Amino acid sequence: MARIYNFSSRSGGSNSPWRTGSERTGRRKGWPVRPFQVLKEGFGLITLALVTGWAAAHYSVIPTDRISNLLTDSRSESHPFVVRYFPVCASGKRLNCIVDGDTLYIDGEKIRMTGFNTPELFSPQCAQEAQLARRAQRRFQQMVNAGPFEVRRTSLRDRDVYGRKLRSLYRNGKPLGDQLIAEGLAHRWRGFKESWCS
Repeated sequence: MARIYNFSSRSGGSNSPWRTGSERTGRRKGWPVRPFQVLKEGFGLITLALVTGWAAAHYSVIPTDRISNLLTDSRSESHPFVVRYFPVCASGKRLNCIVDGDTLYIDGEKIRMTGFNTPELFSPQCAQEAQLARRAQRRFQQMVNAGPFEVRRTSLRDRDVYGRKLRSLYRNGKPLGDQLIAEGLAHRWRGFKESWCS
């Protein structure tokens, strides 16, 4: 049924379409916002802030013990302490051997050391890099064959883009990579490869 409006008076009553803004919202003159409305909206904002804070604290913060497990836990390793003989890798099946100055196989698993980078053995950019790469490979072989070492996960990533496990080797609480760096056979990893060619 159609609604009938009385257009005889623009001031209108409660059913008039010509009511003013204050009449339509029911606000009193001099009160831009109702006090109860302020209280209700303020309570809503406080509640929203509390819920947001709780969610951020609950879902974004990783407990210290979990961070420690991610970075240093060796329980997932099948060989936290390794005693093997490591020759230089040859063709055929690779079980325990040295690839280059920062990569090796342990029990058939290819492992890339983290925290440092050695000269490229298979794609050197110059003769100097090729020579340093062979030295780094031999030195790395000597170090891992010098006695038991510990395999630790010190990276948030388990593997790199090539599928190699990312790990660090420690002996007596010190990373083996630091020795290669000290001897000038490795660069500390800063997110990019540094040149070995002068």
